[in-house]
Amino acid sequence: MANILTKGERIKNISSSSTLKAIFISSAHAMHDTYSGFIAPLLPFLIERLSLLKTEAGFFILVYQGVSILQPVIGHIGDRTNLRKYALIAPAVTAIFISLLGTAPSFSVALLYCFIAGISSATMHATLPALVSGLSGENIGKGMSIWMVGGELGTMIGPILITAVVAIFSMQATPWLMLGGIIFSLGISFMLKDLPNYNSPAKQQSKIPIKDLLKILLPMAAIVTSRSILRTSSQLYLPVFLIENGASVWSAGISLSLVQGVGIIGTLLGGSLNDRLGYRITMIISLAVSAMAMLVFSTSQGYLQLAFLGILSIASLMVLPVGMAIMQRSFPENRSLANGSYLAMFFAINALAGVATGYMYDQIGGQQTFLWSGWIAFLGIPFIFLLPKENKFRNTNKRGSYDHSAVPDK
Repeated sequence: MANILTKGERIKNISSSSTLKAIFISSAHAMHDTYSGFIAPLLPFLIERLSLLKTEAGFFILVYQGVSILQPVIGHIGDRTNLRKYALIAPAVTAIFISLLGTAPSFSVALLYCFIAGISSATMHATLPALVSGLSGENIGKGMSIWMVGGELGTMIGPILITAVVAIFSMQATPWLMLGGIIFSLGISFMLKDLPNYNSPAKQQSKIPIKDLLKILLPMAAIVTSRSILRTSSQLYLPVFLIENGASVWSAGISLSLVQGVGIIGTLLGGSLNDRLGYRITMIISLAVSAMAMLVFSTSQGYLQLAFLGILSIASLMVLPVGMAIMQRSFPENRSLANGSYLAMFFAINALAGVATGYMYDQIGGQQTFLWSGWIAFLGIPFIFLLPKENKFRNTNKRGSYDHSAVPDK
């Protein structure tokens, strides 16, 4: 018997299915970033075991995230070919090499592990957000928030997991953690094997919009730079700072996970406010509140310090889904390229900031580094007004969306 559905009912059913698929894809982000979340908690052990300066420790993030400069190339290829199957094995590859990081026999080998994991990370981050965006229709901000929540869940779980394994067992037990990523990649690849690649005939002929990309990427680079030291100091060097000030390994690891967990609110809030209020207001709120929160955090103690660290995490994470939504909405025929370009810039700046923050930490100490990072974050606000006018992002061009109305009757 034919199942007769109205067009509206078909769209509703497809919308629910698409949201579920977007959540499944975002779960790959969660699993992958669980292993990314190992790096910061491992730094105190690596610094001690390999006799590293904090500046040298910053090179782990520089190498891991610096490989993201390849994302525009990967994204451009992904707009024209099906890289989904490679992106879905990224959690396994990253799991293997980040799990080996804690037992690396030397500084150079540890950097090699970060480099290979970085290539895996770049492939996933350049490709899968375009799939989520295509499944999100006009609610791109919401779609990017779903994607980012996956990542934040991973970075929240990661520090707790690695800290528990090191505390209960030892550093020698960390390689066993790679099994989770390997099993997950095999499972998610099977579950999503029938998901169509996100491209269209129009994309095959579309040119790379270099000038339009630069109009957005250059101001965004200044905005990201202004908050990069704030973000890396409150994330990468937080365990180091807390342990140096008398906290236990457990306390440092759990504090980082709590901060990451609270940050999920920021990823949801950023995408929602972007869809409702626009990118300018959302970005101004993000930079101003995170900067003020960092200033209070660096000059306070106890529960007040912890509370403002949470506010800092919420506010600072609002920027990333907003930037991704801008890129996805502005370049519907080159979503992977646009997304890859944005994330390449984002990760490259944060990677360099990891080294710069480590140098500042070595020279002036943790508290002063945190304090100055708050003041620097304010410098990004004027650059928000150099981005193209907001109405250019809010168009009705649906060439980059799945046509949910073209669903045959069953």
